[in-house]
Amino acid sequence: MKKYGILAIVLLGFCGVQAQQNLFNIPSGDINPKNKLFCQQQLNIYAATQLESKTHLVYGLGRGWDTGVNLVDLPVNLGGGPVFSHNDNSLFKPLYPVIMGTLQKQWVVSEHTEINVGTQVGTNITDDSKNMKFLYFNYGIIRWAPSQPLHLVGGFYHTNDYYAGGTSGQPVGFMLGYEYKLSRKLLLMGDFISGNHKKSSTVLGGGYTFGNRVQLFVGALLAFPNKELQDGVVLELNWFGWNFMEP
Repeated sequence: MKKYGILAIVLLGFCGVQAQQNLFNIPSGDINPKNKLFCQQQLNIYAATQLESKTHLVYGLGRGWDTGVNLVDLPVNLGGGPVFSHNDNSLFKPLYPVIMGTLQKQWVVSEHTEINVGTQVGTNITDDSKNMKFLYFNYGIIRWAPSQPLHLVGGFYHTNDYYAGGTSGQPVGFMLGYEYKLSRKLLLMGDFISGNHKKSSTVLGGGYTFGNRVQLFVGALLAFPNKELQDGVVLELNWFGWNFMEP
């Protein structure tokens, strides 16, 4: 990649020191307050020198809307050679890294239930504009809180193979996730994406809240249901532009 392209990736990729808010890999169902910023930086660690960066920036628009930008699927090689790499060959899907704009709307159904519909649309990053492809990830989810400490998320997605890989041109599947508060600061969290492509995985883990604006999560990345993927470890850092601990 050209130097200015790498610089842009670094500036965006590490601002959060993955857009709507996510659990690990699926939308959490949360909506940013109006005029507030959220930043999430995730690293998937497959080996000591083999990482993958995912970054999500979100801005609240009010009335149940938020918008943002994702920079995801960025390989980071710390073992020598180029630090960043890319794939813009459409014969070998998925393409990466990917930059996407996001838009999400939430409807409050009841005290314990919300419905969210969202989209992520963008392109792969490449030096040659002829190799740019249109990528998307559309979804609808229900967020349900049957009790105060527990939140459950479930829904469906529709994407394309440029983004997800696999053999299907337009993968469709379902997503499941949960968040359980063990205490005011300590949480358990996990999610699952169905299918037989690069996004089809499970993450189980937990996190801790520092102060009232920062969360750090650690999870086990499991090659399930797609057993051809690599297992790994997920590190996720969330920064909130407001005191999200307030009731």
